[in-house]
This record gives sequence, structure tokens and C-alpha cells, in this order.
Amino acid sequence: MGNQKEASRIRGRVLPFLQDGDYFFKRGIKAYHKKELNKARKMFERAVFFQPEEPAFLCQLASVLAEIGEYELSNDYLHEALAYTEEEMAECYYFMANNYAHLGLFSEAEQYALLYMEHDPEGEFFEDSQELLDLIHFENDDKDLSEALVEEDDLIQKHDDAKRSIERGELVLAKEQLNAIIDQHPTFWAAYNNLALTHFYKSEYEEALQVLQSVLEKNPGNLNALCNMAIFMSQLGMKENGRVLLNRLKGVHPIHPDHRYKLGNTFGLLEEHEYANRWLLALKKTSLMHDPVVNHALAVSFYALGKPGLALKYWKRTADIDLDGNVASYYMKKAEEGTLVVSGSDYQYRVPKPSMPKALPENRKMSSMIERFKQIRQSLEKNKLTHLFLLRGNKNEESYELLQEVCQREEEPLFLKEIAAAIMLEHDPAQPVILVHGGNKAEISTPSPVLSSGMDIIQCLKENGTAIDEDVMFYWLETVRFAKEEEKRILQNTAGAAAAIDYMARKHKGKTSQKAISELYGVSVSILSSRVKKVSEWLGRSM
Repeated sequence: MGNQKEASRIRGRVLPFLQDGDYFFKRGIKAYHKKELNKARKMFERAVFFQPEEPAFLCQLASVLAEIGEYELSNDYLHEALAYTEEEMAECYYFMANNYAHLGLFSEAEQYALLYMEHDPEGEFFEDSQELLDLIHFENDDKDLSEALVEEDDLIQKHDDAKRSIERGELVLAKEQLNAIIDQHPTFWAAYNNLALTHFYKSEYEEALQVLQSVLEKNPGNLNALCNMAIFMSQLGMKENGRVLLNRLKGVHPIHPDHRYKLGNTFGLLEEHEYANRWLLALKKTSLMHDPVVNHALAVSFYALGKPGLALKYWKRTADIDLDGNVASYYMKKAEEGTLVVSGSDYQYRVPKPSMPKALPENRKMSSMIERFKQIRQSLEKNKLTHLFLLRGNKNEESYELLQEVCQREEEPLFLKEIAAAIMLEHDPAQPVILVHGGNKAEISTPSPVLSSGMDIIQCLKENGTAIDEDVMFYWLETVRFAKEEEKRILQNTAGAAAAIDYMARKHKGKTSQKAISELYGVSVSILSSRVKKVSEWLGRSM
């Protein structure tokens, strides 16, 4: 092996090091057989990351999670495995039944044990399922489980009644209903979340935040509470806390369809359209895609990302599902007329209230601008770029390894690799970085000052509450490209460059003034204006 590496070095070629799902899966199996469960979990998670629709990877990860006691997460992956396989994997039902039994959720355990026995009456776990049912009956002191199911149905009905009260605007009644549910079922977190919403709708903001805080103290990972808290903070102007929470949500990877919808819709309301689209699109193989609300939200996310064809596709699906509704027809008409501009509020399933029409900006180079947008989308994946920026702040061994993988993966765009290399050199200036591209490799020993300044600008934009959306990313890339190719010092004043990028991105949407942006970033209007002028001239030459 050593000779092979040396020969490759002498010939100036690079031996590809392919890391895909199968690679990590095999490493996970080895670790699993050695009972190194935490390592096995890490390897299986990476396998699922590379091939998220492979049922075998999902099932093996679920098995490890069950062994280390994470039964709920294990069941999430088992549900996912069932969604991605064309053949019925009946054993998943048995494994889920076991997980529910460990959680003390005996009615659910009975349900899935019976599902397994129904789908695979000759299966290897049939007798085990029967024993599990006997154990469930014993644990419940021979209580008729049908009674427990009736109680559960009653709770669901009461909660649905409370939600309908909220929808009708009967907020006082909703508060009474939800408080009654909480008194009887103190760990039924959904009631708390809807109680927080009720307080918020009544402008009882302090009470709303207190309810969510109490949920997160008792149940720290409650996704609905985290999402609602992020929305509340955004609407109440709590920018810094809201940004911290939003970044936390960007690292969440739910499996359950309801959680994916909640996360996607939250990102949409907060105008993080890329993340909204990712999680809403992840519902494609679930029953939620029969819901007009979900299809409409997905359509809005596509439209916000500059993909009107896909947006119209999902609005047509919305119209087909909701035959009596008028939401889809409203949006399709506006989109076809070219007068539709979407924002976070459009993710709600309703026809917007009439407002004064905004004049569309005239731009002779608009067609060139659109074409440039397309080129950027094709050459760079924004979520990867965002992930690199996050790794910049995590100076640990695992982050360094991930950055190293980016630099050595042949298929990644060169610009992404250059950014990854600059971050690695910030982490460890004494260690040169090997960058592989186009069948060649290069050793980089000093970080690019342009890219380092560019990343500082991204940080400045975030600190001032600017969402790193498609428009911002476009102008950031063009500003960095201008500084790099024209050897201009436009990036030296971080706040000035960030203000210019933010201004141009907002102006493209038709809403801002130079005075407002200069005040936000603490720079003079003349500094902002000069940078906007330089980048605009560059765009005029390069388009």
C-alpha cells in the first residue's frame, strides 16, 4: 500500500478515496459486531446521510439506537424505512412494538405487534410477538387495552376541539380547554404548544414565552416548542436569541413526517426558503402529501427559490386536492401574470389580504441577472456553503475531517474547496492543506485573504439579522468574485461590504433604502453607496 501511494505521488496522480453509504455501512457493521455501539451509530448515521432512502441502512441504525436506549428515535428511522421500501418489511413493525413497550406505551406496542402478526403470520418473530402481547397484558394488570385506547381517543378529540376553537378565534374558550387537558395530562406537550399560541394571538407575549420555556425545561428537545419559540422571537424583534435558536434548528434532522412539516413551515415563515423547501420536499413519500396545506407550502418554497415551474406543479396538486378552495387558483393566477412576490406569510394556507401593489423594478439586465442566478445554483449548493460557514466556528477534530473530505472530493466545485481550505488553515495554520481538483492536487499553506474576508462578511450579515437567502448569496459571491478577479480592496471594510450586499439583495426584492441599511450596519451612506456602485458596475461588465 505504501509503495502504491509513493508511485502515485511520483506520477503526480491522485488515488480517489470514495466514501459513500456502503463504505460507512460496512464500517458500522464491523463496529457493531465488536459491540462498539457509539461508533457503529456514527457510521450508520453517515451511511444514511449519503443514501437516505436505503432501508437496510435505516433499519441497522434503528437497531443500534434501540440497543443504546433511544427508542423514540429508533422508531422514527423504522417508520422511514417502511416509507422507502416497495416491499413490506414486516419485521419493522415487530421492532417498533418492542420500542414502544420499552417506552411504556403499551397500546402502541400492542398495535404494532398485531400489525406484524397480520403481515407475516409465518415470520420468525411471530411467537415473540405473541409473548410481547402477553407481557403487555400482564404489565397492565389485565386491564382491557380497549379502555386505554378509548381514553386516548377522548384526549385527541378534546385537543382537536381546542384547536378548532383557536381557528374560530374563540381564544378564551381555547385557553380553558387546553388548561383542562394539561391538568389531566401534564406531559401532553401538544396542548402546551397550542396554549402558547393562544396566549400569543391574544398579545399575551410574556405568558406565551413562559409556557414554551416550561415545556423546554421539562422536555428539552420538543421540536414544536423550539419552532414556536423561534417564530415568537422573530416577531417580537428578539434578533440575537432568535438567530441562536434558528441555527440550532438548522442542525435538527427529524424523521417523523409531522416534525418535518413543522420544521419546514417554520423555516418558511422565517423566510429561510432553502431549508423550508428541503424539509417540505422530504414529505414526498408520506401521507401528508395528500394535504393541500403541505402542497401549498411546498409550492411557495419553490417559487421563493426561483423555480416557478415546480411551484405551479404543486399549486395544481393543491387545487386537485382542495376542489372547493381558492388559495391555489389565486397564487397560480398571480404567478402566471408575473406579479407574484412571496414572503414568509405566504406559507399560511389562505388568500392574502389586498395591499397596495408594488412597482416592479426596471432592470435592463434582468435577463442576464436571472441567467447568472442559474449559473450559481448549478455550480454551488447553498446548503453546503452554509455548512462550511458553520464549520468555521467549530474548531474540533471532526470539523477538520469534514473540511478535509470537501477538499478531496473530486465532484465538489473548486470555490467550495477553496473556502474549506481557508477554514482549515484558520483552524491549524501550521498544517498545509491538500486540495484535489481535476485529477491534480495542490498544497495550500496560507489562507486566501479574500475568502477569509468574505466569510467575515457573512458573519457580519448574520449578526445584523440578515437571512442568507438566494439573493444575499448571489451578491456575496459576485462581490467576492469582484475582489478576487479585479484585485480590489472592497472587502477590507467588513461592515461596509456587508451593508452593500444586504442593500442590493433587499433592493432586488423592492424594499429598502440606503439610509436604513447604513444605520443598521453603522456605516456612512457614502461608504455604502460607493460599494454598491462598484459592485453594480462589475455586474454590468460581467453579465
